[in-house]
Amino acid sequence: MPCRCDSNPCSTCICAKSNEACTSECHGKKDWANVPCLNTEVGKKVKSMSIKDIRLALCANQLSPVGDKSELLKRLAVFFQNQKSVNVNNPESSKSETKPSSNHQASKNQLFEIILESEGNHELILSLSGQTVTKNSSKSDLRRAYLLLSSKVHPDKNSNAKESVQAFQILLNAFERLSNPDKFELESDEEKPAKKRQKTEQYMRSNDGCFKTKIKCPQCMQTWGGNELGLEDGAYNFFMMAIKQYICGRCSCEFGCMTAVHYCPHCNKTFDYDPDDYHRQIICGNGNCSKKFGFMMFKVSARRENEVRAEAKLKHEQYLKRISQKNRRAARSDKRSVKIYGTVDENLQEKLFIIGLRDTCPRCGWEIDRSDELEEAKVHLDNCNNESVIEAYKKKLQEEEAQSKIKLQKEMSQAEIMGIKQWEHNGRQVGQLWMLSDAMLKKLCADLKLEVTGLRHEIISKLSNYLRSNQRLMLTDGKNKRSIEANFDTTSLAKVDIDDLPKNINQMEREELQDLCASYGVKFDAKKDVKSILIKKFESARMSGQNKLMICDKHKDSDESLDESSDTDYNISFDLKK
Repeated sequence: MPCRCDSNPCSTCICAKSNEACTSECHGKKDWANVPCLNTEVGKKVKSMSIKDIRLALCANQLSPVGDKSELLKRLAVFFQNQKSVNVNNPESSKSETKPSSNHQASKNQLFEIILESEGNHELILSLSGQTVTKNSSKSDLRRAYLLLSSKVHPDKNSNAKESVQAFQILLNAFERLSNPDKFELESDEEKPAKKRQKTEQYMRSNDGCFKTKIKCPQCMQTWGGNELGLEDGAYNFFMMAIKQYICGRCSCEFGCMTAVHYCPHCNKTFDYDPDDYHRQIICGNGNCSKKFGFMMFKVSARRENEVRAEAKLKHEQYLKRISQKNRRAARSDKRSVKIYGTVDENLQEKLFIIGLRDTCPRCGWEIDRSDELEEAKVHLDNCNNESVIEAYKKKLQEEEAQSKIKLQKEMSQAEIMGIKQWEHNGRQVGQLWMLSDAMLKKLCADLKLEVTGLRHEIISKLSNYLRSNQRLMLTDGKNKRSIEANFDTTSLAKVDIDDLPKNINQMEREELQDLCASYGVKFDAKKDVKSILIKKFESARMSGQNKLMICDKHKDSDESLDESSDTDYNISFDLKK
């Protein structure tokens, strides 16, 4: 029976079983490029490649990397077959293309051209990384693809070439569009002036295709969210939106959505979660799991939501106060500590060990029994000269320090994300810029194309002045790129609600008071003004502004009487399936 593979792949045809290449007769005298057959010399080489290498090869040769595996295999095999025929007819061209450096630069130039030609096709651009990207991909997958491509097209790695700059801008835009689609949908909407101050966001959406995903404690791996913890249904909302952290019922570890372990509801494998994914439907990106899923949103009353936001705000203020106090103590400690070659004086640690104020030997880590006499410590130090043991102990200390730094970095990242999410959910109040971390302030400046120089309170002052002076433009000019960041709350200090101000201004540190004054545009002298002067200026600015409003008959009661039919909250409705 003759071999016929003109309509199906020939993995099981007679020629393939006998390890022979198919001929034109097998294809019904059709052109090999128009049939799915891969039983040729070139086809066999392509079939041995991984899917990632196939996509990279397609991108390097200006071919589309979109399609299923059989389409990609055939596309690349046809290209190699055509290249082979060209090289046979023109052997000089193949010799000239054997220089590795020229090939590397040529592949980069081809990548630039593909990105420039594909502007607007965001999924295709990020798929050039070798990983298939769709609008339903999780933010971690999108970030991974973006980082891989940016390492190749970043202007700093291409001598700031014009094509590289343009390609990187297109790549960055593609990542932002796919990772935050809701923000860019506002560009086409006509902005309508609000009757009353827009303060909090309240999302309304369906739960079609949504699950209450499994979450585990990062320390003891205990499942979180069960009935035994006595949590309300809305706790899942607050946790996944990075508004609140919760305590594990087994190990008492406090953790949030950024440090927790998340599991896909379909394949039960872990995936990286980002709070921006909460109102989207994503795929976990694990192996062959391609099923979409969203995150359940339970119904919560407006009163309860406001209570949780107030609790989260107070807790974040307490966290900022602890960080400020810790930094001040560290600064004072650095001035007092005696340092030799960048480490704390070992002689001091040995003296503490001898007099019983330290339980472990500072050299080898040997732990003394509390029942032993102090002479035992001195005898041990006199004989503690084993270099291998000492070196092993130093290595152990370095590893523990590295682990503690990683843990601290995760906790700081969690706190930063919670800070920015609370700020966004509270209406992006300019007066609460002081609650954002340094990294988030710099990111906001970069988004607004502002220069990031000076001390923290100076950066906050620049941001506050810019947002307040440009708010009218940002709310009315739909063509302005920053219109996507509309809804900044620029309420003045005189009109702001008492709940939006710090709970107890008298307990704040001097640096915090400087940041608070800068957020509301209160003028102060950073070098001379002490804590009491800063509090006096802040309260004076608030009271004088309220007096002016009362004279002009524009106090809060008159505003509320005009807008009795309006609601203090505004709703954003959207469909997860989009």
